[in-house]
Amino acid sequence: MSLMSQTRRLFLKGACVLTGGILLGVRMTSKAYAAVMQIKDCMNTRIKSVYAADDRFLKKASQDNVQVQQMYKLYYTKPLSEKAEHELHTKWFDRSASINELRAKGIYPNPRFAMFSKMPYPYEN
Repeated sequence: MSLMSQTRRLFLKGACVLTGGILLGVRMTSKAYAAVMQIKDCMNTRIKSVYAADDRFLKKASQDNVQVQQMYKLYYTKPLSEKAEHELHTKWFDRSASINELRAKGIYPNPRFAMFSKMPYPYEN
């Protein structure tokens, strides 16, 4: 069945369906783009509000914060107490030996790292 053997009516139906699909695709793409931009604007607004709230604090060091001082006085008794160490501090593990083994094998960093290390993240302007 070739294009030449089709009737004019069938050709017009096909053209209308194709045009409708293209217009619908363009419309959905623009809606998706608008949604992404709205999320980006919302994130920027949230980041600005967090920085603005942080700027309003007069005492930025945790040891000067009245709430932290009261928490230690009522619950942890003193800084570096056993309870405070157990609940507030994380454990650190030295993993440099494993990294050095991978470097010796040529696995770390990935050989393509140099290609991507100079590229900025997509959201950085």
